[in-house]
Amino acid sequence: MTANNPDRERIRTFLDGPGAPLAFNSSPLLRALGTTILSAQAGRITLRFEPEPLFLQGASVVQGGAVSAMLDFAMAAAIMTAVDDNVHFATASLTVSFLSAVKPGSLIAEGEIDRLGRRNGFARALLRAEDGDTSLATASSVVTLLAPQP
Repeated sequence: MTANNPDRERIRTFLDGPGAPLAFNSSPLLRALGTTILSAQAGRITLRFEPEPLFLQGASVVQGGAVSAMLDFAMAAAIMTAVDDNVHFATASLTVSFLSAVKPGSLIAEGEIDRLGRRNGFARALLRAEDGDTSLATASSVVTLLAPQP
């Protein structure tokens, strides 16, 4: 049971399947960001984003809020790979560092758990262009783990 969380259901489908890339289309935002799961294991996930032009700002680079959303989602998805399905969580803090302009195209985000406690989780993420090794942005977050839901 996945506690009616469509994002978590999509991750479980990927983890239970053959491991082929899987479109992450569980919400309008993830569809607009062109999200695909490339790999996942407990505590770690790699996502591809191909954001639609609506996320470009005047200088034809991806808007910072969209970059933050990609990184935030990569960290949340990494946590979803590791917690029980009845454990919910909410982002308590999010810190993003923009290292370079994010140009339109295929982007890779890698999310990873640093530590999961009883009440809090700590994660980090990195965003880069799919065709390069240069880091474009990094993020860290603290999540509050909520009591299991019946």
